[in-house]
Amino acid sequence: MIKKTLFLSIAVISLLACSNNDENNNAPEASIVGKWQPSRYMAYSGKNGSIITSQSSDANVCDKKGSLDFAANGKLHQIAYSGNAEAQCKIDFEATSDYTYDTATKKVQVKHTDGTVEVNSLKKLSATELEAIQELTDVNGDGIKDEITAIYKRL
Repeated sequence: MIKKTLFLSIAVISLLACSNNDENNNAPEASIVGKWQPSRYMAYSGKNGSIITSQSSDANVCDKKGSLDFAANGKLHQIAYSGNAEAQCKIDFEATSDYTYDTATKKVQVKHTDGTVEVNSLKKLSATELEAIQELTDVNGDGIKDEITAIYKRL
């Protein structure tokens, strides 16, 4: 009786373990294709990965007017606004460029019309959120480079 119970317990655990792995392996990779709007800016400590709240904030009203629009044909349309109030928002940058996205390395390579190439790493990509690493710089004065990111919401 004990051997049967033990065998059934092991069998159930094995099935559950396989089921969980199958679900994770079959989960489709989120697509970068779509239109994304700036939402937040975050700073993470290079020392321990904690959020540096004094350097993190929501995107302002003008930032939120901007977008990244990744098309399936490899074109990226970027538009950015500057200013702090709705009436003061002015286009700061607008361009259409070629891009590639490597799902294995989570890197976006953008080839601008002037021939320059920009490579950005993604910290996170889900169906609703894209977090791009903007720079590595010491913002908290501890001598270790911190990670500055921009978080975009899918429109």
